[in-house]
Amino acid sequence: MMKLSSMMKVVETVDSEWRSPLAEEILTRWHYDEGTVYFLRASANFIFIFQREGKPYFLRFNDSSERDIKVIEAELKIVAYLKEHTLNVVQPMLSRNEKYIEVVETKWGTFHCVVFEGLKGQHYELEELTDVQIYKWGQALGELHATLKNMPDHLLENRPSWRDRFQVAEEVIPASELSAHQELERLQSWAERLPLAKENVGLIHYDFELDNILFDNEKMNMLDFDDSTSHWFIADIIYALRDVGEFDSNSPIIREFIRGYKSKTELDENILKEADKFERMHHINSFAILIRSVDIIESQGYPEWLLNLRNKLAGYIEDYRQSFEAIEVNIDKD
Repeated sequence: MMKLSSMMKVVETVDSEWRSPLAEEILTRWHYDEGTVYFLRASANFIFIFQREGKPYFLRFNDSSERDIKVIEAELKIVAYLKEHTLNVVQPMLSRNEKYIEVVETKWGTFHCVVFEGLKGQHYELEELTDVQIYKWGQALGELHATLKNMPDHLLENRPSWRDRFQVAEEVIPASELSAHQELERLQSWAERLPLAKENVGLIHYDFELDNILFDNEKMNMLDFDDSTSHWFIADIIYALRDVGEFDSNSPIIREFIRGYKSKTELDENILKEADKFERMHHINSFAILIRSVDIIESQGYPEWLLNLRNKLAGYIEDYRQSFEAIEVNIDKD
């Protein structure tokens, strides 16, 4: 999630028909069909959909203060490697200047911009999936991890690690958030005791939920590697299945997903028993991301959509805060 101040200055360029002069200015660096550029969403990135010769493409860009260009370059090298190893992973498209990343200076700010091809397939909600599709979803993650386990180490350069995420959380979370900092300290201590062997730790997608998967008959097409992180492979399973609820290895959905996963690569069942700690790790990192994002104060001077979003995110922050306090109470009881 980007800062709300960054989000506002771009979303405010979008008109009632979902068009934006900023997006069209950026896309002059690529070929595109005029009149086909529409705003899709803003979260960690700004995403616009457009057409070129009648085919769908996606413009993704960030304010230059949000994401370093070296991190994006590393991401694109990774997706190129995965394509070389026959995985169905979304690929970037060269600009008119023969660049995959364009740095575009505008009156709204400077942006790091990439265009991705549109992939075939369909998104599904969790409740729509058949057992076969759940199995294939897990199988796709297993195949991805099997490939990433053999990826050259130099491709990990300039991608964040789990330690980096902890460090960011430590820096961003205010000192007044005592329960959050105590939870962070507990999780750091726990993580350092986990096995760090190559079969357990490597690059993971970090967001392998259903909105980043396209089901295309027998193929599974994968999207959005911009959050990819050096982490435990098991974390990718747990984070992919967040919508199922609290992780329970006896859940039919989780069982079927893991069965598919294990058809492609090994799984350390002992680390899987630590699922609740990985969930808590995700919570503390999400808490930090949200605190950084909510960088505007309540004011009638902001547009209604932004204030509504701010209040929604503030609610999530409070939910996380209360969960950290509850953990503290339970530890004191023990």
